[in-house]
Amino acid sequence: MKTEEWRWLLESVRDTLGGVAGGTACVYSTQPLDTTKVKMQTFPSQYSSVLQTLAKTFKTEGIRGLYAGAVPAVLANVGESSSAFLAYGRVSKVIQNLTNCKSHDELSLLSKTFCGSMSGVFASFILTPTELIKCRLQTQYVRGTQGNAPRTPFKLAWHIIKNEGPLKIMKGFTPTVIREAWGYSFFFGGYEATLVLLNVKKGDELSLWKTAVAGGVGGSSCWAFSYPIDVIKSRVQVSEEAKLTIRMAISNVYQGSGIRGFFNGLTPCLLRAFPGCGALFVTVEYFKKGFDYVVFNTEQVY
Repeated sequence: MKTEEWRWLLESVRDTLGGVAGGTACVYSTQPLDTTKVKMQTFPSQYSSVLQTLAKTFKTEGIRGLYAGAVPAVLANVGESSSAFLAYGRVSKVIQNLTNCKSHDELSLLSKTFCGSMSGVFASFILTPTELIKCRLQTQYVRGTQGNAPRTPFKLAWHIIKNEGPLKIMKGFTPTVIREAWGYSFFFGGYEATLVLLNVKKGDELSLWKTAVAGGVGGSSCWAFSYPIDVIKSRVQVSEEAKLTIRMAISNVYQGSGIRGFFNGLTPCLLRAFPGCGALFVTVEYFKKGFDYVVFNTEQVY
């Protein structure tokens, strides 16, 4: 195998493992806020504020309720982050070849944003089933199905396949791929744009606080601009109605809460996004820096 092919393979391994580490760090640092977000999205009449949702969940379900869906959330974020960062790195290489750029840093912000959007498309194939399981587990108690539905991720997945059909494990794929493609353009685009604003240049020493701030801005931008789509995605996935379409979900949200309904749960989402995505990018970038130093004998990222 040629040197270039080995490097391509090793960089793919680096990007994937970096995404795994980053996704894990993101979940365990902010999972209660994700549970809060999903409950406010799907049951706004019962959960009206962040503090009320956290307090009510803890009182009725305990600490386990706040971390309900943590396992599928880890699987979702690990799968999403690993595939997204892998795709981002590989699409970046393709764009570099097409534009005669020697490195990722030489790409324009628009090109990096496009790479981010494409990474979201690839991540959707892994994210859809894991998000489905996570949302169902997080809302079992509210939906009154905790007594007759499995409470572990793998048993619930089998329950869905057996009772709703094999293809239903991918329920919500369309709103998910729309959300990811749109959201990830802001995720990576916001991150790269913030690094420019912070005057981070090629070859500069990787700064912990600048990476964390840029990651937080990227994550917050992603959710701020894609949140209404996420609300629809959650409604579609939580519902066990076979014929609930995106149009029907939009109508249900609007009739129930008006325009405000498309932003239920945005506060805990943004509270979670900044520190969570900051932790994600710091973990990913420092992992990649260490990998490059050990394997390639260089500290250059990308």
